[in-house]
Amino acid sequence: MEQSRVGVVGTGYVGLATGACLAYVGHEVTCLDNDHERVVDLSEGKVPFYEPGLEELVARSAGRLRFAGSETLDEVVRGTDVLFMAVGTPQGGDGSADLTNVADVARAIGRALAGSTPREHPLVVVNKSTVPVGSAYYVSTLVGDGIEEAGGEGAEFRVASNPEFLREGSAVHDSLFPDRVVVGTDSREALDTLRTLYAPIVEQSFPTEWDPRPKVTVPFVTTDLASAEMIKYAANAFLATKISFINEVANLCELVGADVSEVAYGVGLDDRIGSRFLSAGLGWGGSCFPKDVAALRATAREYEHETPLLDAATAVNERQRRKVIHKLQRDLHSLKGKRVALLGLSFKPNTDDLRGAPSLTIADALHSLGARVVGYDPVASKAAAQLAPELQTVFDPYEALRGTHAAVVVTEWEEVRGLDPKRAASLMRDPKLIVDGRNALDASACREAGLLYRGFGRGHDSV
Repeated sequence: MEQSRVGVVGTGYVGLATGACLAYVGHEVTCLDNDHERVVDLSEGKVPFYEPGLEELVARSAGRLRFAGSETLDEVVRGTDVLFMAVGTPQGGDGSADLTNVADVARAIGRALAGSTPREHPLVVVNKSTVPVGSAYYVSTLVGDGIEEAGGEGAEFRVASNPEFLREGSAVHDSLFPDRVVVGTDSREALDTLRTLYAPIVEQSFPTEWDPRPKVTVPFVTTDLASAEMIKYAANAFLATKISFINEVANLCELVGADVSEVAYGVGLDDRIGSRFLSAGLGWGGSCFPKDVAALRATAREYEHETPLLDAATAVNERQRRKVIHKLQRDLHSLKGKRVALLGLSFKPNTDDLRGAPSLTIADALHSLGARVVGYDPVASKAAAQLAPELQTVFDPYEALRGTHAAVVVTEWEEVRGLDPKRAASLMRDPKLIVDGRNALDASACREAGLLYRGFGRGHDSV
C-alpha cells in the first residue's frame, strides 16, 4: 500500500472518525483542533463524545495518528499530501449553512501554503464538511485569497469534494465499510491522490475483524464538484422524506385501523423501496437531516425554486413531535401537575448527541403545559440536564418511571426496548400510560401488564 500523509482540520464526529480510520488502514494522519483541552484528551486516548468503537480505533491507530492544535496548521500543510476540512457548518437563521468556519480554515490554508517551501505535488484540499453546492469553488477562491494575503506566489493546490455518509452510532463501521466513496473534482491530480488514499478501504485490504461480511470492492464514485456536493444533500433529504412518508402513512393507519408496522414490512419487501427508514414514530432529528434538508431548501430559495416535497417532509416531521402531546392529552386530559417520563433523550440510540433531539422539544412543550418531566438516557442524561434545566434526569429507567402518570418512549435504546412491563406498571400511577414514540415495545405485553399503551400508526393500539 502506498502511504499518504494526511491532515484533518476538526475533530468532531466526521473529522475524528475520518482521521482514525485512515490511520488504521495505514496512512500517517494528523488531526487538528482549536480546542486545546480536546487535543490533550485525544492525545491521551480519550474520545470527547460517545461513539461505539471509536476510542478503540484511536488506540489501535496510535502509532500513525497524532493530535495537535490549530496553531500547527503551517507545519501540517508543509508535511501533508491531503488536507481534509471537517469543521462545523451550523444552520443559520434562514436555514442555510453557515460557512464561517470553512472560510476561516480555507484562508489559513492559503496563508500556510504561501509560506511553505515548493512542493513536489500540489496540496489536495478536501471538503469533508457538509457544504452547499458551489462551496468547493468558494473554498478554492478563499485559499487563493490567503495565498495572496501572505504575499505568496506559485503555491499550488487542488480542491476536491468528498462528502461523508456517516451515521452517528456506527461511524467507525461506516468509515471502514462504506456503501460508496464519492469524490468530486475537476483535477486529475486530486482524483489520483484520493484514489490512492482510499485504496485500502475501496479494496478492503486491511484487517477486517470489524465486520464479518465477505470482502467486497466498495464503489468509488467520481464526478464533478457540484454533483458530489449535491449527492450528500440529496441522500439525506431522500432518507428524511422516506421517514416522513411512513409517518404520513402511520397517521392514516390510525384512522382506518391498520397497523403501520405490518404495512411497512409489506412495503419494504419491494426491493425498489427497501425496509430501512420505514419506522414510524417521532420522526427524524439529529444534526444532519434537519440541517441538510433546511440547507437544500435554502439553496432552492436562492434560485426562486419551490421544493414542495421537502417542505411537506419537514412539516410532517414537526407534526409528529406535537402528536406526542396530543396523545398524552387525550388520556391525561390536563397535563398540569402530571408527572411524565421521557425514556431516551439522545436523538438516536448509540450516541450522546442531543442536537435536534425530539426529547428536548417534547420536554419544553410538556413543561409549558404544567407537567413535571423526568428523563432517562444511558449516556446523555447529564448533557440533557444542562440543555433543559426544567428536565429532571436520572440514570435508571425504572427510577424515571417511579410515580409517573405517563411515559414516552423517545429513543429506542436496548435498555428501553428491554423494559419489564410488569415492573413498569408497578411503579407508575394511573392511568399508567405508555406513549411509544418508536413502536419499540410489545403492545400486547404492555396491556397484559396493566399499562395503557399508545403507539404510532398501530391501529387501535394508537388511539
